[in-house]
Formats: sequence, structure tokens, C-alpha cells
Amino acid sequence: MGVPPGVPVTVTQASRSTRPPAATRPPATAQPPAAGPAAAPADGGAELDELARRLLEPVSRLLRADLRQGRERAGRLYDRRR
Repeated sequence: MGVPPGVPVTVTQASRSTRPPAATRPPATAQPPAAGPAAAPADGGAELDELARRLLEPVSRLLRADLRQGRERAGRLYDRRR
């Protein structure tokens, strides 16, 4: 199954190595970055909300189609719970 038409897709090259080179790795004694709202950028929440809004329709359409196919396979053409 491919990406539905109208959904923007960004293609990036995957790195062969998942570990950064030794020169860019933080020292083993470094403290992990603080987690929580203070660590998140102020603009990140707005971007996340916008992404969720853009993905809601395509994902819900795919879920409905998958549920419909499952009902057809089971021999039930409509959902009796409604």
C-alpha cells in the first residue's frame, strides 16, 4: 500500500551507521538532557499540532478502508453496532 494522493512526503537518505563518529559523541560522564516541557522548543507544540491535523484525515481514511475490508472478508457488509 502506498501513500494516498495529496499527502506530502519528504524523502531523506538513511545513514549507514546509526552511531555518530567518536569525535561527536558526548563523553560517557555527561548528564542526559533534561526531559519535559522546559527542554522542548516553544514552537514544537504548534508544529506537532499542525502535523496531527494534517495526518488525521489520511490515517482515518486508511483505518476505515481497512475495517471495511475486514468486514467484507468476514461476510458482513455493514457494521451492526451503528
